[in-house]
Amino acid sequence: MYQTRFIWAAGLFLSGCMPLNVYYKQGVSIQTVKDTETSCKVAAARDVPVRNVTRVIPGRQLPPRLLCDSNNVCTRHPGLFLPPEYITEDANITLRTEAVDLCMRQKGYEFIRLPACKDPLKAATPPAATTHFPKLSSESCVIRNQGGTWQIVSP
Repeated sequence: MYQTRFIWAAGLFLSGCMPLNVYYKQGVSIQTVKDTETSCKVAAARDVPVRNVTRVIPGRQLPPRLLCDSNNVCTRHPGLFLPPEYITEDANITLRTEAVDLCMRQKGYEFIRLPACKDPLKAATPPAATTHFPKLSSESCVIRNQGGTWQIVSP
């Protein structure tokens, strides 16, 4: 239980340091981008349906082993048979992702990656949430807020 809480807390802490990967178009509202991306995802799901394929990783036989301790007391362990593994994957997932990207580019969006802002800039920036995409510069960065919003800063 404590390990789960630690992992969850670490994830929240690290998410503040993560870059932002997002479709960008100057002046457009964040909600419009989300709506457009959803529309493109629906079209991609229609045009490139799920095509599950199953791969089989064959089983294998592990031979018996003789393990001895420091007192030279040995124990024989029987061999094991590891059963095959069956992995089901969507063979169209890459193509569907490319279809979403194509749709967004055709609508004038660009996929960008903004780095996290450094701590001194974060401390000097009044808290806010970006609602419309600003003009970006080579020094633009992002501050992630609690609750899933973020703020783009262009010093």
